[in-house]
Amino acid sequence: MSSTYPQLAYSADLKSTLDKVQSDQVLGFAEYRLLQDSADAKLEYLLRRYEGQYELEQLRQTGIRMAHLLQSSCLALRKLDLDAEDKRRAREALEHQLASIQACLRRSMASFGEY
Repeated sequence: MSSTYPQLAYSADLKSTLDKVQSDQVLGFAEYRLLQDSADAKLEYLLRRYEGQYELEQLRQTGIRMAHLLQSSCLALRKLDLDAEDKRRAREALEHQLASIQACLRRSMASFGEY
């Protein structure tokens, strides 16, 4: 985990940051890192509490890989000097990939019920 203070990252109130993400606002570097560190701290808690949960560790590793692939894909697309229509299509393709993952999360968590 990259945070020096994992408990602080875990306990941070990120409602305003999450609201920004949900409303398609770009986060500054500090907000992005805090969100990343908080997400990692929360998953780390579950990994420690429920040792041996291979799926959770795989989720963490895949999430890190997904973030890197998103960044490198955007860099690669930028180098292509796309026209306006292809930029729109690229943005739509990436956003829909993430929307499908979020929809999967919502469907999968529906069995948890309300908290």
